[in-house]
Amino acid sequence: MNSTSGRLAPSLRLRASRPVLPPGYVHLSRVGAALDRCPPGGLAVVSAGAGYGKTLAVAGWAGAHRPAGATAWLTVDDADGLRSFWNDVLGALAAADALSEPSGLRDIAPASGFAEPEVDRIIDGLADSPTPITLVLDDVHRITAPEVLSSIRRLIRRQPPTLRLIVITRTAAALRLQKLRLDGRLVEITTEDLQFTRDDVVEFCDRAGVDLRDDDIDALLGRTQGWPTGLRLAVLSGRGTSGDVMHRVTGQNELVAAYLLEEVLEELAPSDRRFLLATSIVDTVSAPLARALAGRADSRRVLDDLVANNVLTVRLSDRPDWYAYHPLFRELLMDRLDAENPDAAAELHRRAAEWFAANDDPVAAVRHYGRARDWPAMTDLLGGVAAPLVLSTQASALAAALEPAAAEAEARPTADTLVAAAILCYHRGDFVAMDRNAEDAARVLDPDRPSATIGSRILIALLRMVTARTSRLSDVVDRCDDILALVAQAPRTVIPAAPAYAIMARNNRAIGLFHRGEIDTAARELVVSRAGAEEVGLSLVAMAADTYLALTDLVRGDLPEAAVRTAAIGVLAERRGWSRQPQTLALYAARALMYLECNDLEAADRAVDMGRRAVAHGSDTAAWLIIEAAAVGIAVVRGDVFAARTEFRRLEAARRSSTTLPALLAGLYDATAAEVQVLSGDAEAVIAVGSDRALPAPYATALNRIVLAKAHLAANNPADAIEALGITAGFAPYRLQATEAEVLAAVASARLHRDSAALEHLASAVRLAAPVGQIRPFVVAGPVVGVLLTRLLRVTDGDQAFVRDLLAACGGEQPGVAATPLLPIESLTDRELMVLRYLPTMYKAAEIAADLFVSVNTVKTHQQSIYRKLGVTTRRDAVDRARERHLI
Repeated sequence: MNSTSGRLAPSLRLRASRPVLPPGYVHLSRVGAALDRCPPGGLAVVSAGAGYGKTLAVAGWAGAHRPAGATAWLTVDDADGLRSFWNDVLGALAAADALSEPSGLRDIAPASGFAEPEVDRIIDGLADSPTPITLVLDDVHRITAPEVLSSIRRLIRRQPPTLRLIVITRTAAALRLQKLRLDGRLVEITTEDLQFTRDDVVEFCDRAGVDLRDDDIDALLGRTQGWPTGLRLAVLSGRGTSGDVMHRVTGQNELVAAYLLEEVLEELAPSDRRFLLATSIVDTVSAPLARALAGRADSRRVLDDLVANNVLTVRLSDRPDWYAYHPLFRELLMDRLDAENPDAAAELHRRAAEWFAANDDPVAAVRHYGRARDWPAMTDLLGGVAAPLVLSTQASALAAALEPAAAEAEARPTADTLVAAAILCYHRGDFVAMDRNAEDAARVLDPDRPSATIGSRILIALLRMVTARTSRLSDVVDRCDDILALVAQAPRTVIPAAPAYAIMARNNRAIGLFHRGEIDTAARELVVSRAGAEEVGLSLVAMAADTYLALTDLVRGDLPEAAVRTAAIGVLAERRGWSRQPQTLALYAARALMYLECNDLEAADRAVDMGRRAVAHGSDTAAWLIIEAAAVGIAVVRGDVFAARTEFRRLEAARRSSTTLPALLAGLYDATAAEVQVLSGDAEAVIAVGSDRALPAPYATALNRIVLAKAHLAANNPADAIEALGITAGFAPYRLQATEAEVLAAVASARLHRDSAALEHLASAVRLAAPVGQIRPFVVAGPVVGVLLTRLLRVTDGDQAFVRDLLAACGGEQPGVAATPLLPIESLTDRELMVLRYLPTMYKAAEIAADLFVSVNTVKTHQQSIYRKLGVTTRRDAVDRARERHLI
């Protein structure tokens, strides 16, 4: 078994094991021949009722024929849904060493956003296998979830040529195989193939040492219609005499099964009978588990004897220390247990839960505590160990184990059942019900159970933290502090999961600090929590930290770092099938903002669309709000008023999800709303509200100053726009806003005919934007920016390639000659300064006049004034003197 399979959940390791054939098993050559006709790329369906030996027939073929390549076996479990089913498939493939070393399938970890695109990735990965793979899906009739059945049909439709698929089921109707039948692409093994023939009965009797007369064999075959389980039970229960066998075979097949199973049970020694009853409460059993349930030190010998004597018990091939009873036999055992000792089952389930908890299978332990209806013990286990699994690939299995407690909470709510119900609601994404259950649990928490109270209080605090992330964003930091305080009080012996809880709280606390606008502190804490999450295996928490680090990069204006980080997260999410996980919401928010600033509007649209798809699965309201704000920003860049209003209504829906917003998010929301008002022609309303607004967060203040300046420009108040911006250097450390402030200052100065100041501001904007590739502020500032960029390109040699890119984005012309760097001057007027910057070029007075939209005489007048002020008489001397004085 490879390293991947070694990480499988214990229950999956058992279900991924091929059964060992019982002693005296009769191989059905016709079944083997039929399966041989199914090549790689083919589908074989083994379909018959219960007790026809479907599983053993396929297991016998796989063991005897040893098909080329790897053979993976999976006994399916319907309880856990789509992502769990495909997680099990991947686990079974890994356990069978069916995944080649470079296979991308090794990295996929199905999570809550798992859907058809991820199924397709798995199918594509199977197609890339260098060797054939045989995949056996057993008990497919147990699947009732429509999405799982649909995914299996999808696998069949797109079946790779490297994959031989064998489906074992009681009914194949749900697989919709009619087209495959008509095309002759289906190998079917049905009841007729699995029914025992006379020769099969004779062979079985010989192997079992049972002597039957020919006419008894014929009568037995006629009465049972060749039903293998009925025949086996009849022969074994007859103890070698024809009369006993014929007396016991009565009624229809189902009645025969129940009758003979009971007869077999009653023929056993009382001690073995008690052993079987006690161990029937688990799906599969090992000797140590049987010892815990039945109290017998010789449990392994008893189990081996049951296998050797063919008492409907099999040993699992890949896990030879684990055993399973025939399902019908186990059902009878459980029925007899309930009838004979109704109080025993609860105690046995409690013992099983304690054993699984002690052997690192907390999900199975939760399941058995639920069956025992021991709700306090279940809550203790959840608080101590199991709750973090709700963020793992075992989340669906844990949710299924919590179902009985949730049902109990509906009828007879207690703190324990309400906590379990709240965790189940979290898994389902029903955060309103989750919050209600958690608060109800807090109100009825039993103060007399101090050992349990700490775990319950931590769970309730965690659920409150989730509520804060979804609907009370201003409370996130405080709720995380509550968790950290509780964890600090919890002994590790009582709460082994305390380190995991602390990491989850610290990560969410850092995210809450980001929401407040405490960017530097948030970034430091995110780095720490990310490292801690990786160390304890909380990969989704680590990814969440990374996504918010990408958002801190954006707030700081480091677009290249954000690009690198989001690309790495995207690769990880795609590889592991996490594209629609709640933890990816902030990834799409970061991507949308990043592409928006780079003016790649199509990529920004795609990021918004991906984010909206993930919102349906997620609990990150803040990231949702940022995504919708980015969607509004895209519409604003396009100048589409109708789209901007439509997208803003989506933003309002996200805003209504939270009672209050912390400073950064509130500032972003208000600035986005103001952008829509300005675009809609209502700049005066923005001015009226924004002029007197005092904001607590510097980032929010920067956004407000920007949008207020835009409103003043829209209202044709350029001087007021400059006043609103203040000193543009004051926008540091928010590089993106500093760039936009310089662009807006340039536009305002140009409107005031302060051409030199306009070029000075635009040059500063270019110096800020060029290293990070920011384009958006130049595009949305209006056509005057194109004119200024054209002039800047002619009079400066700095960042020329980037300026040309900006001109292309703004639709401006691109002259091909540049001059010297632009520096501020003091002794010349703005118009003289503009003319001075043209003097080192080859432009003649008429060309300068045309470029500045003035007359030739005006240019010559400015030129003479420049000569006078610089104390020179020629153009060349003026250039030299200006350079000496650092004027150009």
